[in-house]
Amino acid sequence: MPTPVFYAACPDYTPSNLRSALERILEEQIRNSGGVSGRKIMLKPNLLAWRHEDDIACVHPALIVETARLFLDAGASRVTLLENPAVQTAPAIIRSMGIEEELKRLNVYVANFTDYKRLPLPPEVRFHNLELAAEFQEYDAVADIAKAKTHAMMILTLCVKNLFGLVKGSERMGWHLAVGRDFEQFADMLLDLYLAVKPRFNILDAVVCMEGNGPGSGTPAHRGFLAGATDSLALDASAAEILGVPNLLLLRNAEKRGLNLSFENRGEIPSAAPLKRPDPPGIMTEWGVFLPPFLKGLLRECVISKPRLNPALCIGCGLCVKMCPPQSLKLHNGKPVFDLPNCIRCYCCQEHCPKGAITPHKTLSMRIAEKVEDGVRALFGTRQKPEKRD
Repeated sequence: MPTPVFYAACPDYTPSNLRSALERILEEQIRNSGGVSGRKIMLKPNLLAWRHEDDIACVHPALIVETARLFLDAGASRVTLLENPAVQTAPAIIRSMGIEEELKRLNVYVANFTDYKRLPLPPEVRFHNLELAAEFQEYDAVADIAKAKTHAMMILTLCVKNLFGLVKGSERMGWHLAVGRDFEQFADMLLDLYLAVKPRFNILDAVVCMEGNGPGSGTPAHRGFLAGATDSLALDASAAEILGVPNLLLLRNAEKRGLNLSFENRGEIPSAAPLKRPDPPGIMTEWGVFLPPFLKGLLRECVISKPRLNPALCIGCGLCVKMCPPQSLKLHNGKPVFDLPNCIRCYCCQEHCPKGAITPHKTLSMRIAEKVEDGVRALFGTRQKPEKRD
């Protein structure tokens, strides 16, 4: 049965426009879930880092406030915001956003996840040793509030990818290290998170998206809408098509695993220009060339893109070195130097660079491989996308 995905036009982040759009995408979700009266709601917004006013690396602060207000007005007994940003703490980001006092007036508690455990997981998961923030189990419903952004590793980050924030910070680096070059495994791990958490409410901030060098240093792309659904995977499948980035690796893996990707778009369905993608990390990641495993392994090193530094933008802060899971970055004369043979292409360095000084760079071999891929696709066709029902 297709999942309804609700769309609402929202031209900007003024509270009145946000409130109106949120009501249109959440009203039926709340009603179909039996209401939220007397229930405890956990908000899990995408908070990467807040470096300046109108930073598009995070969900917009006004959206956080209005979402909390809407759940409280609908009768929720408590609304709590929990997150585990990689660098700053959640309270520090909320303070920098300028909404700390407003959330206090609403009695919304803000904190980092702290209680990490290896929880009993559904039998269909593939990674049974995930250490997750157990706090989400204390709430009647989780509200996943994601920012629509391009992503150097996964091409596009929406609601399912936002759940990676429930993994312990040190474990996140470990997962990057463990499956860094096999992005199919990384996508499967994200799907396991989706199956374990299954947020009741999902909200996508696509008023101003990020395109290009995402998820931390891309450029603003106004698309003017919010989207919502009771199923984060269905919302991702729908929004990926709307944003012109379909056939994502995450969605292809979900289809292989027999997960339900069917959706029915409702409301003010936008006609949005495609987001400008990042230079993809390699032809085996997002485009889905169906090569034999031995050929994938042989070609991976010569076609996979490489991180490249723009020295003029680098301020020598060393954050990229700190965030590198395999420790393949070292500071030399105040600038990072890449140990490419040990680099796993997880692009944590690019994600956390405060100045956008690191970008994925296509090699000549990769550009040639893309041409080969075009020929393979023309010869054999491409995988069918999940069926869309409007």
